[in-house]
Amino acid sequence: MLLGCEQIDVIESNIPFQEFNVVSGRLIGDSSSVKISFTKSFPIELNLTREDVALKEVTAYIWSETQGIFTLKHEKDGIYSPVNKLYIIQGIKYELFAEYKGERIYSVTTVPKEPIIADVKLEGEYLKCVVVPNPKSVYAAKYSIKSLDSNYESYVDSIFYEVTSKLADTLNTIEVRTSNIPIVYFENPEKYKVELILYSLDEPYKDYFSTRENNKPIENIFSEGGGSVFWNVSGKNTIGLFMGYTKTVIPIQIN
Repeated sequence: MLLGCEQIDVIESNIPFQEFNVVSGRLIGDSSSVKISFTKSFPIELNLTREDVALKEVTAYIWSETQGIFTLKHEKDGIYSPVNKLYIIQGIKYELFAEYKGERIYSVTTVPKEPIIADVKLEGEYLKCVVVPNPKSVYAAKYSIKSLDSNYESYVDSIFYEVTSKLADTLNTIEVRTSNIPIVYFENPEKYKVELILYSLDEPYKDYFSTRENNKPIENIFSEGGGSVFWNVSGKNTIGLFMGYTKTVIPIQIN
């Protein structure tokens, strides 16, 4: 999922190259950790560093109707953060305004509220969560298998198995599952603490998740092969995600 700011993506060298501005930002409910990444794509044969691709002269700010304007400043490597503390509130809409080389960049996202949790359990080889969904929110889940013994390794799910939303013909609840948890857990379950991490994501994330593989077999979501990827950042030669989400950590009681 494209919610971190540390990844640098490249364009495979055997296709025509077009440079894009790449925006990556996440707003996490009940958090003050706000970092927006502005970089540019590049051909793989150049072997550039994060410093090389950083956009260091972006003018940008985040605005919300309830909290006002928060100017962003460049820290390093193309990562920008608010000059003044910005506490992200669940249920609030935030807009990103930026300008780079005279071109405007824009995006908007709403940080979802936590849903009502109806049930959480281990079902076969994965964890399942039943939630009462909120409007215009989608849901995904990861497992966390924490070792209680230094002789055993801990595991955290690296990817979403699925992103689920309420359909018009469904009942009031929806089910969200993780990937299969490591088989080593079942060999000594008493050695681990098990948690499900529920992600409540702004609705447009599902469109990104559904299209993120369109460029296969080219191993890069910023290339031109296979089809288009949904982005919610707009601007000339600009792509990216500016996404709000809220995390809920749920302990799993396993008998």
